[in-house]
Amino acid sequence: MKTMESVQDLIEEAKTRIIYWALCIFAISYFLTHTSKSMWMNLPIAILIGSGLRILLNEVEFRWKVHNVRAQTYLSFLEKKQLSVNDSRLSMAPPPPKWKRKIDSPHVEEAIKTFVDKILKDFVVDLWYSNITPDKEAPELIRSIIMDVLGETSGRVKEVNIADLLTRDVVDLVGDHLDLFRRNQASIGIDVMGILSSEERDERLKCHLMASKELHPALVSPDCEYKVLQRLIGGLLAIVLRPRESQCPIVRCIARELVTCIVMQPVMNFASPG
Repeated sequence: MKTMESVQDLIEEAKTRIIYWALCIFAISYFLTHTSKSMWMNLPIAILIGSGLRILLNEVEFRWKVHNVRAQTYLSFLEKKQLSVNDSRLSMAPPPPKWKRKIDSPHVEEAIKTFVDKILKDFVVDLWYSNITPDKEAPELIRSIIMDVLGETSGRVKEVNIADLLTRDVVDLVGDHLDLFRRNQASIGIDVMGILSSEERDERLKCHLMASKELHPALVSPDCEYKVLQRLIGGLLAIVLRPRESQCPIVRCIARELVTCIVMQPVMNFASPG
């Protein structure tokens, strides 16, 4: 019990205890009104209950029951770590290729596979590879690389907002080119442009654009066109190729030159002959 240093402290402690007991007795008496409506009859019973609880709490020690935890054996540990029969990690079926997950369309996958197989057959196997060796490993590796590139390209195309591309980006690009043409046409003279042939107009526009440094580098000469395409394809392959292929200089160089010289240059010549 707390040691009292003065009579005032004793009085304060007595007041606190009296208020505490009064509140407890009042609360118990109030709950006892559910059994007896007489408050004065409930008062002594409340005092007895409060005193009994006080003695009980002082004399009896209460604690939570401790449950015995069975020691875990090594066998039970192994049972928990054991994989289920239906666990996917035990399946012998290989996971779907990454390019299939990115394309995510059976019809498109089948069309791409057929197209790539025909390209490999006509331009690789039948054209030169079968004359060297009957082995099929290299064409399959080439096919895997091409499919990964197409899968990566497909995934990136899906992220493009087609509405913004057609209604904003393409319109802005066409508008910029038309504005550039009109400015140079006005500089040359509309009447002069009207009497020139198409080849002469192109040459005159080219000279004006070169003088104003607005001519695209690919239009300066065939060699410049090749270098621009080479640089663009190199950047594209660095993105779409798998890391181990893009970090291999010989693979990166051969892939860049094949796409630049065999694919893109013929396409550009077909789109803009002469």
